[in-house]
Amino acid sequence: LCFLGLIPIIGWEIGTNQSIFLIAVVGLSVDYTVHLLHAYNHAGMDKNRQKRMQHALDEMGLSVTSGAITTIGAASFLQACYFTFFQLFGLFIVFVVLFAILMAVTFLAP
Repeated sequence: LCFLGLIPIIGWEIGTNQSIFLIAVVGLSVDYTVHLLHAYNHAGMDKNRQKRMQHALDEMGLSVTSGAITTIGAASFLQACYFTFFQLFGLFIVFVVLFAILMAVTFLAP
């Protein structure tokens, strides 16, 4: 949803490339949230909500953040490509991963 609102701000129009990107946004955006929620569910039912979320962040926080950083790093190399599709796809990945990790850590965690 954040990426869809970002499209007109960065000057893109909905075309073939952006339609392909919007299909991929679902998989990229839920990845970090699913990992944190999985760790939250395995924290144990005897803990309260705050302790379970703290356990999830302790257990998966570093892995999720490291995954986001390496994905952004890999996508940044696409900016050097000759084809416009790959340049736009790299920019798309950077924005989606930034939004996904921001939402997972700030809005899901509290």
